[in-house]
Amino acid sequence: MENTSCASATVASDAEHGEVIGVGYFRIPAPQIEPLLDFYGKALGMKQIGCILEHAVILNVGRTREEATANKNVRVILDNRLAPVDQNPVAFIVRNIGRVVERAKDNGATITMEPLVARNGNVVAKFLDPSGNRIELIEEGSDKDENLYLIGKG
Repeated sequence: MENTSCASATVASDAEHGEVIGVGYFRIPAPQIEPLLDFYGKALGMKQIGCILEHAVILNVGRTREEATANKNVRVILDNRLAPVDQNPVAFIVRNIGRVVERAKDNGATITMEPLVARNGNVVAKFLDPSGNRIELIEEGSDKDENLYLIGKG
């Protein structure tokens, strides 16, 4: 595993006012990294793109490791210094939510909410990953590219 650091965000011209311009990463508690690394790879198609010392691995979405590394969207960090708690769920935007839920279940997730259509037209599902972290899946509106936020497409 290679050691990487987070890249700096581009500073807006109005930076002195303290604008938030995006999200750099989010951490998921991973008391045991290897099982969750396997789970997120198989269930959500994430690839390991780096690590932080001995306590964390960095993941991102892409068909290959190179594509995941080049992906400038939010990265996921599995960190063994954190313990699962009743945290806010981590939300992933997905396509074909039913298949993603089945893959998650097949790889050890506990489904806490089967896919359902919300009032805004999004389809939402929830599960606990094998370490007990709350994960939410969102499929926006329809299966058409123009109606989805596609993680991994810049």
